[in-house]
Amino acid sequence: MLNPNRITYAVELQRRSYGLLKWMTGAVRENIINFNTAHTYSSLPEAAEKWIVEHYENIPPSARPQRDDLAEFYAFFSTYLENSFVLVRDAGKQLYSPDAHCFCPICSWLIESPNFKTKKPNATDKRRARKMRMAAVKGMAASLNVILNEKEVAAIVDDSSQRKTTSLIAYADDLLKRINGIAAGPAVLVLWRGFAWTSEGSPKKRFQLSAKMILETEKQLRETVLIAAS
Repeated sequence: MLNPNRITYAVELQRRSYGLLKWMTGAVRENIINFNTAHTYSSLPEAAEKWIVEHYENIPPSARPQRDDLAEFYAFFSTYLENSFVLVRDAGKQLYSPDAHCFCPICSWLIESPNFKTKKPNATDKRRARKMRMAAVKGMAASLNVILNEKEVAAIVDDSSQRKTTSLIAYADDLLKRINGIAAGPAVLVLWRGFAWTSEGSPKKRFQLSAKMILETEKQLRETVLIAAS
């Protein structure tokens, strides 16, 4: 079962991460962010950590993490970049920084951010998302001390009426892993679209994820699993 406090915290980290992402890309376009510091870190999580520390006071309050939450915020934010975006460069164009100051992952990412597009999940991502939904159902069964065989779990996951429920709980499970910097890749986008998009394939207007929504959906999955096990 999901820990309400931990889920509330994870949803807040997600909200602030997305807010920071939007601010960063806008700040690059408006030349608010400069690239005069040459950074030596090479991994995206480390780059995100150092960059946020360096620019902490300039980050808008709505996107700025609490100082006590910084370590987990760095980890979560780096998964946001890894899961959701791909860089589209012109043919033959090389990675660069203004005046060749810095080629670290975060500066390179920021410079190219206008050319970033949301990743398009492929068949492999969709299969992985299904496995994550299967794991969510199995996890619920285990927490209830009931036994479902593989066929029974698959029946729940493949039921179109349960798509939103299983996608959201699998997404919530992944949110908790992202606090530790574990990125599942574009499969997370498949899960997101399972509950945040319409059946016609477009984003739901004014959709906003909340811990309350997740916890209420968990209750629905609980009942579904109990019925399947009876």
